[in-house]
Amino acid sequence: MEYYKHDVIVIGAGPVGSYTAFLLARKGINVGLFEKNETIGENVNCSGIISKECYDRFSLPERSVIRPVKKIKAYSPSGNYIQYNSEYPLAYIVDRSSFDKEINKRANNSGVTTYLGSKVKYIGNTQKSFCIRVVSKNSEEEFNSRVGIIATGFEFNNLFLNRTKFKDFLFGVQTEVDFENNDNVEVFLGKNIAPGSFSWVIPSVKGYAKIGMLVKSRPVDCLKNFLNSHLISPRVKSWDGVMKCSPVPIKPIQKTYYERTLIVGEAAGQVKATTGGGIYFGLICAEIAAQTVINSFKNNNFTEEYLKVYENKWKKILSTELKAGLILRNIFSKLSDRQIDKLLDLAKRDGIMPIIKNSGFDWHKEIIYYMINHLMPKNIFKS
Repeated sequence: MEYYKHDVIVIGAGPVGSYTAFLLARKGINVGLFEKNETIGENVNCSGIISKECYDRFSLPERSVIRPVKKIKAYSPSGNYIQYNSEYPLAYIVDRSSFDKEINKRANNSGVTTYLGSKVKYIGNTQKSFCIRVVSKNSEEEFNSRVGIIATGFEFNNLFLNRTKFKDFLFGVQTEVDFENNDNVEVFLGKNIAPGSFSWVIPSVKGYAKIGMLVKSRPVDCLKNFLNSHLISPRVKSWDGVMKCSPVPIKPIQKTYYERTLIVGEAAGQVKATTGGGIYFGLICAEIAAQTVINSFKNNNFTEEYLKVYENKWKKILSTELKAGLILRNIFSKLSDRQIDKLLDLAKRDGIMPIIKNSGFDWHKEIIYYMINHLMPKNIFKS
């Protein structure tokens, strides 16, 4: 008879992994949560922007909020800009270390066992169990469970039996600088700034800002060039030179379920191709994954065929949104600076603001289709 130390093993104690573990544990399921770092929220590379809609839907920790976002300003390569102002918060800028810790605390308070400093070196599954091999400071140990949930982020690509590989990804690179006081979230577009993508300036704790970008290649060089550019260098008071850089998937993996196994969040590529943001969509998928596993225990059925419902459900909610984002990214990456200037100028004059307001901070499909069908045909491609 197979011995299971935990009913479910969750790999990765970021927000998505901890939240999935929390949902399972509060239903009485014995969950082991494995995190490679010694401290929750360590070495996180994230802008820290989470929408108000996401915060409200999942009752996320208010004590982690640094400030609300009410203004967003997007600059074209020529220096023109389009600005969106809201009377109410669109999103919140959070302390990601604190945020991750708070969600993990909820999981632990619900009965989850969190293993810190426990790096998973191997993941396997059979008809009888989900198995991992874990290396910690002083030992190497194997754990079996009835079900496994992979929420590691991008790195799982090298763990799960080489079954799934990311082919579409960008590099997210970011630093924090002593910065001239600024309440706006700023976005900068242009081939000489972030080729095929965009860069950002996000106010953090008082007197500091996170400055970063998503790019296909040379992330460190691109960010250094941006920091030294006339666009922001006059406002940078000091910088310690420390950068964080990590790959960000922009397309879902081919399959997110296997025998006794589900893949959730960034590990599954459930990330917005437009911004690289993954927390909201990851938490939506965490809910679906948790409910799928809860039902599998009720029916004592952990087969691949049974767990397929997880993928069917999350794709029904997110698939068209993710595809629309990828279409826009593919188009945008081919635009010249002059075409980007034209696009922002048209957006400024062509009534896109009400559509932005009605679409919400996270749901970009309607904005994307409006741009493709109404703005881009208007001489954008005549450079």
